Amino acid sequence: MQFYVKLLVKMLKQMLSKFIKGQKGQALPIVLVLLVLGGLVIAPTLQHASTSLKGHEVVERKGDELYAADSGIDYALFKMSNGETTINDYQLNGKTVSVNITDMGDGSYLITSTASSAGGSSTTIRTGVSGSASFAYLLDNAITGNGDVTLQPGTSVVGNVTASGTVDGEENVTGNVTDNAPIDNWPSAEDFSDHYGADVDKDNPVYPGGVIDLNGVSQSIGPCYVDNDLSIQNSSNTGANLTLDGTLYITGDTLIGTTKDFTLNLNGNTIFIESASADPQRALSVGSKCTIIGSGCIIVIGDIYFAPDGDVGSESEFVFVMSVTGTTKLQPVGNFYGSVAGAADVILQPGCYLEWNSLGGEGNLNFPPDVGVVGGSTEDMVLGGWDIG
Repeated sequence: MQFYVKLLVKMLKQMLSKFIKGQKGQALPIVLVLLVLGGLVIAPTLQHASTSLKGHEVVERKGDELYAADSGIDYALFKMSNGETTINDYQLNGKTVSVNITDMGDGSYLITSTASSAGGSSTTIRTGVSGSASFAYLLDNAITGNGDVTLQPGTSVVGNVTASGTVDGEENVTGNVTDNAPIDNWPSAEDFSDHYGADVDKDNPVYPGGVIDLNGVSQSIGPCYVDNDLSIQNSSNTGANLTLDGTLYITGDTLIGTTKDFTLNLNGNTIFIESASADPQRALSVGSKCTIIGSGCIIVIGDIYFAPDGDVGSESEFVFVMSVTGTTKLQPVGNFYGSVAGAADVILQPGCYLEWNSLGGEGNLNFPPDVGVVGGSTEDMVLGGWDIG
């Protein structure tokens, strides 16, 4: 095309030069040449304009579809924050938006949003979403250590053991043992303090004297906030029960069960201790005068010495004991059913039997993964890669 245009321009120049010399009949040849040139150019010009118009329409339609599909992702996140995973189709700017939320089974979800036009065209966006504080993996092992795990002679562990350091005594484990495996998603103290702090009224602390004495009388407590050290005891020879009806949040060192016998029923709830003690035996010390029953969590910022009387949990109950920033030393008189975790080291004393079981597990505990994605804040949701098709 460019060749013919250049040729016509050259011919036009030659003709003009001849006509200018004679200055006769100049207008007609010029007009004829322009008509020929216009006839050659106008057809491809119109075709280009038509193609450009169609391309613009496609780009505009796909842009509208992409905008509508993106709205489906935002709508899904909003719905999930309100505990919903089912979304009905809706209309946006003439597009039908269909959103599907798929539970991937590992604490994450796949969101698929498709925007369809009336002519059959559609655009789909897929993205994964997980909780920024999804710590469910801690409940999937018998022991998780963000340091070394030491299993003294005579101990027995049924379940998987994972450690970022070494596992000493792995011959005592019936299950998979993974050592020297860095744990990238170890929770911080703030992850737990924020979660459990929302359960209690920090403006109205209780037990200012720092003592709960059952004195032979069974009672229930919680949710409540104790803003100092706390000792939980029974001063009477008559046994008693202390039942948790909500989160027990303690800011100091905690001593449980060192005088007279009593039973602590976790009742599906959590004892959270936010201690800054430098004494390795004082962040939490549970003695042999306390028997622990029921599913629940005991989570401590600091070191743990855990030696209650009798079995902890059962084959139908699940107890989770964790030191977020310190050492967990486990020495119950009976068997332990559930999961144990420690930031520095996890130590099982001689004769300890620990069995992981899924009965009465994560779903029945007040634990941060319960608010990770579904039912949690959109600010805590982490989106994966985007796939647009």
